[in-house]
Amino acid sequence: MLPLCLAALLYASLAAKTASANFETLVGDLPKTILATKGPYLITSDIFVPAGKVVTVEAGTVFLFKNFTGLHVQGTLVVKGTAGQPVVFSSENDKRFNPQTSLIANPYDWNGIFIHDDAIGTDLQHIEVAYSVYGINSLTKFIRIVEGVFKENGRANLTVEGQTQSVTAEPFSYSLSVKNASVDGVPVRILQDPDAPKRNVVRYGGASLLAAGVVAGAVFTVQWNASKQHMSDVVGNLDNNEGEEDFHSAQSTRNTNAALMTAGYVLGLVGACGFTYSFFF
Repeated sequence: MLPLCLAALLYASLAAKTASANFETLVGDLPKTILATKGPYLITSDIFVPAGKVVTVEAGTVFLFKNFTGLHVQGTLVVKGTAGQPVVFSSENDKRFNPQTSLIANPYDWNGIFIHDDAIGTDLQHIEVAYSVYGINSLTKFIRIVEGVFKENGRANLTVEGQTQSVTAEPFSYSLSVKNASVDGVPVRILQDPDAPKRNVVRYGGASLLAAGVVAGAVFTVQWNASKQHMSDVVGNLDNNEGEEDFHSAQSTRNTNAALMTAGYVLGLVGACGFTYSFFF
């Protein structure tokens, strides 16, 4: 029996070294921004969003947790997953992201995500939480989850202020109303999309530039056509270099109108791009 136990421990040690060599390792306090391109990340000890800090996670980031580890949110966690690139919190034995593992991912593989009572404003968009003990356990109700997927967690998928939430197999969302915030004296802004102010600036600014550019382009198109016709008339009246000054003046006016017309349409194009971009973040 003892040799078998020693062999098992040796095998587990070798497997851990192999996994550590293949993945970026994260422990302790998290940096301000976590980039998807450096992952998947192997979590070998508890990780923390420190109190008073904001940690932003890029779309497509994958966290793989070892046994008895988890994520503690004491500050504000902003997860910017998308429908096509969710942010995944899973077991190190999840073969989707660690095909070299010889073990099978199961519930209770890691502790889960623990959101402390001061972590007001945590925003989790398009996440997947899989094979943990507690899923997400939040001591504050002032969080937001947008289309979260919970898969084979042990004791619970989502618990908020001690109340287990009924989570469906479909992408699940959780948020509070502005009325709830007002009653509890919590700033309304924490319930809003953190990208909403920037999105509104880009969207309305883009729409304004588009309108101004189209109007300017149309006005100077008319003036450019008129100045081009005037220049043709001047050229037709040239006689032995007489009226050369009028020609250069007409040419300058035409070129100016052409430049302004182009600038107007370019301005409108920039506005159109900004307006369109505002629907993608």
